[in-house]
Amino acid sequence: MQKQFRAVSAAGLAALLAVSGSAPTLSQETYPVDTVTLVVPYAAGGAGDIVGRLVADELSRRLGVNFVVENVGGASGAIGAEQVSRSPADGSTLLLAGNAIITTAPHLAEVGFEPLEDFIAIANVSEAVRMLVSSKSLPVTKVEEFVAYAKEHPGELNYGSVGVGSTGHVATVDMLNVMGIEATHIPYKGAAEVVQAVLSGDVQFMMDAAAVAQARQDTVTALAVPGGEQLSEFPDVPALASLGYDSISGTGWQMIMGPAGMPDEAVSMVETALKEASTDPEFVDKLTKAGVSPRFMGSAELDAALRADYERLAVLLTGLGLAK
Repeated sequence: MQKQFRAVSAAGLAALLAVSGSAPTLSQETYPVDTVTLVVPYAAGGAGDIVGRLVADELSRRLGVNFVVENVGGASGAIGAEQVSRSPADGSTLLLAGNAIITTAPHLAEVGFEPLEDFIAIANVSEAVRMLVSSKSLPVTKVEEFVAYAKEHPGELNYGSVGVGSTGHVATVDMLNVMGIEATHIPYKGAAEVVQAVLSGDVQFMMDAAAVAQARQDTVTALAVPGGEQLSEFPDVPALASLGYDSISGTGWQMIMGPAGMPDEAVSMVETALKEASTDPEFVDKLTKAGVSPRFMGSAELDAALRADYERLAVLLTGLGLAK
């Protein structure tokens, strides 16, 4: 039977329980396994890894189950995602996924899974707003100076990302295309490696959520934030839309997914736990300090958003000449 990428909410479980009586609270339910492996498909140290560990700790506490984080980096997250897609669908293996794994990577290269069939969307946890920063060694302090320098030195600049097809990579390619700039892409296994490359000058710029922490420390030159809104803590760093680049978006989601066929009850328990966590000030504060913005989406809403983004990016990537 073909596996389906589907949304599951607590409603289905509640309806079944109504036959025998009132539905139990989350604390009264029992998760189907004692230990869960949460695959984080990125190298340790980046924003995705940090969010994954925070989520694992939170779910361990709320579900009374031992969550173990396993970093499986490579291929912009596709290797880890493939591992989860082939794992037993009994709730013992989950995926902390960036949306690019589902909506972008399959358009760029062959991956070992069907993005809209092999996973269940459980819940979105947060979103990361990226920042365009340059190495201190690059003689620019503003976007206008960056564009002028890049055009005066065509093809001489390198930029880093966490891999081909990652949100940061696609957003940067889109930006370069709009600005009329030539630069060379250097992919890395994780955000921590990209940061080090910028700090050392091996690459001259990056657009990533991990850049925000470096901007706070003034170890890089903060140039702009993709999208239409500035970050409140950086009032002097403009949004690209305010400079006339309103088509460039760099927002990425961090979400929990499971292999298709995962029991509805297990999906509902994880979804409910993360919904409750999204209103917990302590958990929200931890996410904020990790450099991401809390943003909960339930299973049905996340499913719809991923499908729409998948279709949108098919058009964008084809237009950029990146689609396979």
